[in-house]
Amino acid sequence: MTIPATSSRTVALIGGRGDVGRMLTGRLRDDGMRVRTVDIDVPDVADADSVQGDITDPSPEVRALVQSADAVVLAVPETVALNALTFLSESLAEHALLVDTLSVKCRFDAALRANPLPNSALGINPMFAPALSPQGRPIAAVTYQDRGDLGWFLTSLSGWGASVVHLDAERHDRLTALTQALTHAGVLAFGLALGELGADGAELTAMATPPHLMSLALLARVGGGVPEVYRDIQVGNPFAAQARRALTDAMRAVDHTVENGTDQDFADLMSRSVSTLGDRREPLARLCAELFADLQHTAPQFWDGNGESS
Repeated sequence: MTIPATSSRTVALIGGRGDVGRMLTGRLRDDGMRVRTVDIDVPDVADADSVQGDITDPSPEVRALVQSADAVVLAVPETVALNALTFLSESLAEHALLVDTLSVKCRFDAALRANPLPNSALGINPMFAPALSPQGRPIAAVTYQDRGDLGWFLTSLSGWGASVVHLDAERHDRLTALTQALTHAGVLAFGLALGELGADGAELTAMATPPHLMSLALLARVGGGVPEVYRDIQVGNPFAAQARRALTDAMRAVDHTVENGTDQDFADLMSRSVSTLGDRREPLARLCAELFADLQHTAPQFWDGNGESS
């Protein structure tokens, strides 16, 4: 078996017209690889490296592309990835690497355990929006099967300046339930509470403390995102419901302590709230101070108390 050098590898990227697919296509091409994309949508511009097709019902052209690839990257929804496994198991080249970008890893991991591939298989999850640079940001990496040829792809991820975080499928899903599902639920609940209380965005922005302004900015970003993406994070992750219940219970604990507790009870609650941070508490506090120091009100500049702003 001859394994090509990284710069001469060919990657078949399934779902190349999606945001994650576009990001990976650009990055891998910058690394010198030939990236050929497959998507059910017609390419904007005719391109020999862009193929219209369905990985779950592959045309002869899609079959040939997959069979000749050194890596096949699935930047597609989970149902599509799972349905494509039978075809991929029959079609991947002996040395080829299978990569997915799913936001939930447990079910794909279970499918591969039930029907192992003869190939290496890796799950990645960029923990940032595709429009952002990977520099200094984490990319989760879940090794499903290692046949000894994962290194070149992981080296590419690190070469983008990303921090590659290695973990197993269950740990990945448990952590993303906290970093994504819990975080998003808290931000959306904050926005719903503001609406319930009849708040006005211009007034809030004009009067916002740094923590509140940061919270409003998070609300604008999360609440203004693609609903299907954010719902999938809540619905698809098997540990997300537990995270939301913990958030509800925590709010009840705050309310109970305020209504019935003493000063010491509230101090204890605050102490418990940061205990999870461990030795990251001080660095995170410094990060927050730096963010607040750079935070500026951009609009509105003035608010006259009658709803008029400028």
